[in-house]
Amino acid sequence: MAKLGGYMGKILRVDLTEERITEEKLPEATLRKYLGGTGLGVKIMYDEVPAGVEWSDPANRIVWLTGPLSGTRAPGSGQYAVTTKGPLTNLFVASHCNGFFGARLRFAGYDAIIVQGAAKRWVYLYLHDGIAELRDAAHLLGKDTWETQELLPKEVGDDKASVSCIGPAGENLVKYACIASDQGHVASTNGCGAVMGSKKLKAIVAHGKAAVPIHDKGKFDALLKQWWKEDDDTIWGMLIPAMGTSGQLTASASMGMAPVRNLTAYEWPEQDQFNGDALR
Repeated sequence: MAKLGGYMGKILRVDLTEERITEEKLPEATLRKYLGGTGLGVKIMYDEVPAGVEWSDPANRIVWLTGPLSGTRAPGSGQYAVTTKGPLTNLFVASHCNGFFGARLRFAGYDAIIVQGAAKRWVYLYLHDGIAELRDAAHLLGKDTWETQELLPKEVGDDKASVSCIGPAGENLVKYACIASDQGHVASTNGCGAVMGSKKLKAIVAHGKAAVPIHDKGKFDALLKQWWKEDDDTIWGMLIPAMGTSGQLTASASMGMAPVRNLTAYEWPEQDQFNGDALR
């Protein structure tokens, strides 16, 4: 398949039981119909994981996915999605993580990674410039996500490499364990980290020099300029760069949108003490 604008054209399949890695291509019609990481993740999970498969079964899949804007200059383009059957519900989940890993997965040459089976030993997956290899991860066991993210770029000799990994919670199959990337970004929904742990996959490391193909670069750049301008003019564009995500707390509460008590309430008298400006 010729590269479609916004896609690298390759998906990696990793069978941990057999320690076998293969590359696959998806038809353009599929990529157009199942748009973005979550859309493609829904299709992969539906096609490959029967209803009776438990979250910790080797037959379950855990899939890292990017979308057509990942790795471009578009805002939020470092994000990635993880789809699997999660332990808290034993149902489908799509969890999302910001940071840089989504872009660097693209730079390594891939749109997505499908992981199946379960390894006999702890391993991590290293992706770089269209090459994928499984490496021993025994020396990483017990290390938290920050330690793992600091060690692995040094180990592979690439300080710009990005890491998607689990800590002790994921290793021990805690049902709300997260997958973490880039010092503080997490795919936190429905225990994706426990699924990773059930497969004895400690981490994925990714980087490379590939560029995401753009169908019409001139038009794309013009739309990006407009996008950034419109974003800067919104209340969120004014608050978040200066104060972080918490900079929107007081504004959200004033509009009745603050997520208080698991979205069952919106009034919180102490909210101003926790707004971004107060924290800083």
